[in-house]
This record gives sequence, C-alpha cells and structure tokens, in this order.
Amino acid sequence: MELRLTGFLPEPTDDDLVKYKFLFKEGLERSALGIMGWNTLEEALGGEEELTRDQAKLFAKLLGQPQLVELTLFIGCVA
Repeated sequence: MELRLTGFLPEPTDDDLVKYKFLFKEGLERSALGIMGWNTLEEALGGEEELTRDQAKLFAKLLGQPQLVELTLFIGCVA
C-alpha cells in the first residue's frame, strides 16, 4: 500500500481531471501521516479524505509545491 495525494481544480468547474498526483515513498510517508493525524497506513484505508486548507498548506510546504493550495486535495491509500 502507498499513500497518494491527488489534486483537482476547485468547484465549480466542468474539469474533473486530476491536476496533481503524488505517491509518498517511505521518506515522506511518516510526515504525511503526521499531517493527517494518522499513525499507520491502515488508518488511511476506506477511501480518500479531502484535506482542510491548513493540511493543504502543510503538504505544500512538505513537498515544496506552493501551488498545491490552489487545488482541492485528497489523500488515501492505494494498492
């Protein structure tokens, strides 16, 4: 299992295509889990969760991608 972050244009929009996708590897996975308040990947199971504005800012800083705060972001586990 891997933790995946995806970003979409904010609504309202007719464009529902993924604009950003990032798979967390072991080096950043622990930090990502911490931002979400999770201790293990198992806590991320059950679909994708929409990030709050504050969480989006923390992920933007963690990944060095300031433009992420302009997107609607989701995070979850993928096989």
